[in-house]
Amino acid sequence: MTFEQIRCFIAAVEHTTFFNAAESLNLSQSALSKQIIKLEKELDIRLFDRSRRNAVLTEAGREFYRHALTLDSQYGTMRKKMDTFRESCQWNLHVGTLPFLTQYQLTEKLKAFRETHPEICLTLSEVEEHDLMDGLNRETFDLVFARNALADASVHRCYPLAEDELTAVLPADHCLAQKSSVTLTELAGEDFLLMNPYTSIYQQCMELFRKAQITPHILRTGRAETIISAVSVKEGISLLGKSNFEVFSYHDLSLVPLDPPVLLPVSVIRLASHPMTQAMRTFIHAVQKGPHN
Repeated sequence: MTFEQIRCFIAAVEHTTFFNAAESLNLSQSALSKQIIKLEKELDIRLFDRSRRNAVLTEAGREFYRHALTLDSQYGTMRKKMDTFRESCQWNLHVGTLPFLTQYQLTEKLKAFRETHPEICLTLSEVEEHDLMDGLNRETFDLVFARNALADASVHRCYPLAEDELTAVLPADHCLAQKSSVTLTELAGEDFLLMNPYTSIYQQCMELFRKAQITPHILRTGRAETIISAVSVKEGISLLGKSNFEVFSYHDLSLVPLDPPVLLPVSVIRLASHPMTQAMRTFIHAVQKGPHN
């Protein structure tokens, strides 16, 4: 039994002819009759007496009509409640981000978004990379701010937000510090201080070493701020995103671009299978076109 069959039955009862009932539902008379016949077959009982010129309700039909009205009313109420719920979900937005908002001027963009779109309830959660994409894939987050290297083109959609570049971070008096660019081969014999192994930058660095057939000596791993401090006291060298140095103060360091350049694009990312809500569309447009873009 379907609600379409129930609506066809109610219409047939409430109109003088099946033809009029079918017109009220924008159906053909044949289609309406088939729905009612299917209903009668499922119930294994006649709802209409068709022995007369105009079909009239049987006693069973009158009883079924009473319950059909209740079912139709409950269905209508349920649909309205679901519509209200769906509309409210359209204006709730949970965004996950890596701890790099300041690096890419996202703090100001988020503030401007909240002021411009008070109708959208924005929740922002700052997490590390291993929790970020898991949260997106489990639909805990509607969107995430992340480096493109974390995205899987088969399941994610990326909306470009910012560009960054991997640079060699050297002590200021290092023999390569004054060069306009440096290759990984030139750095091969150094002691490296790299980002934590769970980060996409660490994984990109390891892939670059692999392609260059270099086995790096990794002294230790850590967060960007501790790495910068360690390089400044000549503990080793590092490979970091250039944007880090717009946030952290540093002394006695030299930033040298890699040759060839290694870009680190940042995007707003969503699940391709997740429907694009109006709130998501509005948010993506705002952060792509907001301050400093």
